[in-house]
Amino acid sequence: MSNLFQIGLSGLGAARAGLNTTGNNMSNVNTVGYTRRTTTLAETAGSGQGNGVTVTGIQRHYAQFLTSQLNSAQSTAAATSSHLDQMSQIDNLLSDSDAGVGPRMQDFFDSLAGLAGSPSDASARNAVLGAADNMAGRFRSFAGTLSDMGKAVDKQLNSAVAQVNTNASEIARLNDKIATTQSRTGQPPNNLLDQRDQLVTQTAKLVDVDVTQNDNGSYNLAVGGQAIVDSTGSHALRIAKGEQDPTQPRLFYTGADGVDREIPNDRVAGGEIGGLLSFATDSLDPIQAKLDQTAHDLAVAVNAQHEAGTDLAGNPGQALFNINGPSVYAGQRNTGNASLTATFDPQQTSAVTADQYRVTYDDDSGYRVTRAGDGSTVEASFDPDTNTLAFGGLDVTVSGTPDDGDAFSVRPLDGAAAAFSVAVSDPAHLAAGQGNGKGDNTNASALADLQQADTVEGNRSFADNYSQLVGDIGNRTQALQVNADSQSAITDELTQAQQSVAGVNLEEENVNLMYYQQMYQANARVIQTASNVFDTILGLGN
Repeated sequence: MSNLFQIGLSGLGAARAGLNTTGNNMSNVNTVGYTRRTTTLAETAGSGQGNGVTVTGIQRHYAQFLTSQLNSAQSTAAATSSHLDQMSQIDNLLSDSDAGVGPRMQDFFDSLAGLAGSPSDASARNAVLGAADNMAGRFRSFAGTLSDMGKAVDKQLNSAVAQVNTNASEIARLNDKIATTQSRTGQPPNNLLDQRDQLVTQTAKLVDVDVTQNDNGSYNLAVGGQAIVDSTGSHALRIAKGEQDPTQPRLFYTGADGVDREIPNDRVAGGEIGGLLSFATDSLDPIQAKLDQTAHDLAVAVNAQHEAGTDLAGNPGQALFNINGPSVYAGQRNTGNASLTATFDPQQTSAVTADQYRVTYDDDSGYRVTRAGDGSTVEASFDPDTNTLAFGGLDVTVSGTPDDGDAFSVRPLDGAAAAFSVAVSDPAHLAAGQGNGKGDNTNASALADLQQADTVEGNRSFADNYSQLVGDIGNRTQALQVNADSQSAITDELTQAQQSVAGVNLEEENVNLMYYQQMYQANARVIQTASNVFDTILGLGN
């Protein structure tokens, strides 16, 4: 009878364990990161007709392959979404026809046409200066908006990287705790495993992360080929200005030796961080460059024509717009004391483009100039007597002594739109004529004709260049939206597939609840039967 009692009791224990597991599943149906669990049973070892049932563990239904696919899809979706969010802001700004630079350029050239019709009229002259000031202000405003977006992106990047570092530290801690708990109990700590996997999922939404599982069950995490979690613990990431382009944010990895190493953008393709880095480098920077190109070429062309004319007093025309000079940034790892300054070659100012250059010093070959965009070599001349390097319409002067490997980033038109302003304040100084008296409109007409001239990089007008910029932004935004919609659909499909394995299904759990309830009642009857038989045997003795 004792064996029958034991069998019944083991069945009660198994049923109770099943009820607890099922109830826990139902209670956590909406808990983020929770994975469905089932009670695993086995026959109790022994001889004879049977020894009951043993609860061997609580199995966690974790679909590693599906979860990895889902994390990857969510990482890509987050990158696309963060890039799209930023581009949409710019697209929305330009969709307002009254807020763009284009209408103000049209107003400016219309005012020049008006000046050509009445070259000595004070109101026509004031209208030109007013339109010029409004146009310059709109350039500065747009440039300021783009600059503010860049600063906001930097803040978002730093916040996201800080969260990645926090997650990495917590994952490393959970690695140790999971190993310790499993070693002590012999059972996987399902709640800790859920916590760790949820942190990995959160991290994947922030940055594209590679996850590998070690033989002891611990996780290694890597970003761009650099470990942020390994057997030694966690390793921090940080955002800093790039080594080759000090104006752009880049992701850096702090190694065990304490040295920061830049992770190339093409190795950080996913997550919010990847999307923001892509926006800053592939979208925001080119947009700023095209705006700067338009402002520079407009100022150069108008100034050249304005200086070819004469004002109301017959004096030669002055520059109508102020032109911002080139910018030079020293490399982050430079060890020498050399510095570079760049100015426009007066004879080639109109040929200057928004191409960015990298000037590198080598002890054996001296200075070498390459385009930052594609790394192609740029022909440059160097005058050792004046320490001047010349390329791309620039004169670059070297001061101090460089060390081998020192590098500099030269951005010819950096900030051209942000600094765009009117240099003439007196309407009488507008050079409408060319020396033929107050009624001369020759130069005003020539200035108005610049609107249709192919003055931007020699192949398109100001309006065409700006329209191209607006169109590029619209097309890029639309492409990102299509990608975002497609990625959202993929993520939804993978979420359903992953949840079909790991998620809690209340209908299924209700069936399990009834099953274990019946199992409990059946084993209770086994115990009651054993008790009745035992009472009968005792009664036979009387």
